[in-house]
Amino acid sequence: MTQVGGNYEEHHHRYVRGWQYLRGTGLDDHEMDLAEHAFVDVQGTAGSSQVGHAIDLMSRSHGRRPALVLLGGPGTGRRAAALRILCKAGVPRERIRWLLLDWDQPRIEQVPHTKGYGFVLDLTSYPELPEDFYTGLTGYQKEAESTEAFLIILATPENWGPRTLATVPTVSMSRPPARKVAETHLLHLAPHRADWLTTDPLDTLLSESASPSDAARLARLIAQAHDDAEDSVKEEFSNWQDHLKQWFTNHSGAEDLRERALLIAVALLEGAPAKVVLEAADELFSDVGGQLPPGGPLAGRDLVNRLATVHASLIQDEGVSLEAERHGLAEAVLTHVWQQRPQLRKALLEWASSISAPNGTAVSHLPRIAECLVHLSAQPGGRLVLTVASNWVATGRSAHRQLATEVLETMALHPVTGPGVRKQLYDWAQQKTTSKELASAVAGICAGQLSRSYPRVALTRLRLLASRSDGLANEAVANAVRSLASAPEQRLLVLSEIIGWTQADAPAVREAGASTFLALTDMAQDTFLPPPARVEGDDADTLTHELFVQGWRAAHMETTTTQAAHDRLAAWLDSPHLSDDQVLPLAVAVLRGRLGQQGAAELLVGSSSSSDLGRARRKMLFNRLISDQTTSHGAADADPDLDSDDALALT
Repeated sequence: MTQVGGNYEEHHHRYVRGWQYLRGTGLDDHEMDLAEHAFVDVQGTAGSSQVGHAIDLMSRSHGRRPALVLLGGPGTGRRAAALRILCKAGVPRERIRWLLLDWDQPRIEQVPHTKGYGFVLDLTSYPELPEDFYTGLTGYQKEAESTEAFLIILATPENWGPRTLATVPTVSMSRPPARKVAETHLLHLAPHRADWLTTDPLDTLLSESASPSDAARLARLIAQAHDDAEDSVKEEFSNWQDHLKQWFTNHSGAEDLRERALLIAVALLEGAPAKVVLEAADELFSDVGGQLPPGGPLAGRDLVNRLATVHASLIQDEGVSLEAERHGLAEAVLTHVWQQRPQLRKALLEWASSISAPNGTAVSHLPRIAECLVHLSAQPGGRLVLTVASNWVATGRSAHRQLATEVLETMALHPVTGPGVRKQLYDWAQQKTTSKELASAVAGICAGQLSRSYPRVALTRLRLLASRSDGLANEAVANAVRSLASAPEQRLLVLSEIIGWTQADAPAVREAGASTFLALTDMAQDTFLPPPARVEGDDADTLTHELFVQGWRAAHMETTTTQAAHDRLAAWLDSPHLSDDQVLPLAVAVLRGRLGQQGAAELLVGSSSSSDLGRARRKMLFNRLISDQTTSHGAADADPDLDSDDALALT
């Protein structure tokens, strides 16, 4: 960015670099314990173990490598290997970070190299990496070496191709034996149950092709199980396939349709009150053509008998649960129905939306329903969830919009569906065919949880929306940006990004930046963003002040927002809700050197509607500008070429 005025360049440069870095999440102690104490290494082709070789590269006293690449496909244990390598290289576990990919394409400039930290960067989801990522790795490694930081990149043989652009050591990962992984994990988690893996019915669960994650999951299930619960562990590990096949076979008659609907309703609404579950089940039964028996609530069997049929139980507060006695069964039921009855998928989605709509049977259980639909979106055929949800929003069906937005937001954060949905949000934001309803939904999603985990991704999509020539999403973008900036920890980030828009090459983006900045200054809004009073020595307040100055100047310079900028600044001068220390230094900085611009004189003079406070402030503002100009004249005597626009405007 091009900066102007005072010492703003120093502050802004330091801040923007921090803003550009990817954020990382810490790893929980359970995962770190397994990486440190229950890791299974594989013998490499050169005779040494593959992870042992990587540890040597990163931990030796001479020629230590600050970065390396673990090459392998999903399921080769790269994540666990990366954590173990960093631990053995001497990085404390509380300083190990998994980087969140808050970008639309990899940029090495955004990868942090904080002193004494270790970072893991998973690039598996990218088909190929840009050349400037590779070329930037040389400089990154020098920075990381100087700060004693470490970076481990996870990639695949297909997408990692630096050729001569970069020199980074690579370690090819082979899949460790699943049974060995399970045994090692179990010896760490529950050594007294080690024999469960070698006896019926669990001894045949892990095939030769089983992944390390499957093995780790089996060990975890065994460790968490009740005594003598081997059969339950087998069922849960296999996602209750045998149980569900047998149940649906035993309940395949026309008279069983109502109980099938009940099973699906219990699975979707796990833990919900019995009344809600029963009503939702009857709605699904009716949606697929079932005829409810006469007599309403008096018809049919008692609740306890119906629940027994579907293997559900009553829990606290009359809740209904499949999980209480069979952990994992609720999710398994939905997966089974989705996979075995593809012709039912659209009806299931319509039913889930109907019961969660305003005044719907299960409206208070919207988050649970959205979570279930996101789970289904990761299954084969799951693309239908995204298609249906976006259609609900785009066509303006208000009854479905709430669930659709919740589903899209949750999908955007999901580890499996997230990258694709975030790309879809990008496309919707700029496509000419996007409806106002869909554009508004995208803005709302960007203002929610997406901005907490991926703030740059969210603001990029808001920029695209704000730059649309049709203006469909202007109000939604303004509301979204106000919401983002209202969080103190994000205020500087949001302001900095929007000021960046005002300095873009594209006129539409500059205009979007100016109008979006003015949205933050609207005192009529509950989320109005007040400027700080400048405090000597407070870098954050000083930087915020400078960003406000930049924003106001940009809004004054942009012809489409000039009048609005003057009106908004006039409102600030008139407002008793802002102190003199908040308003006057800002107004002086904004107007200095710009008094000859259209509307500046009117702003200083005020109008008949100006408050007494506003008139007093305008007098003080005028005097300060005169004082500044007098100082400038002294400098002009020594430098005749000094700009005298303000002098002309004030005379």
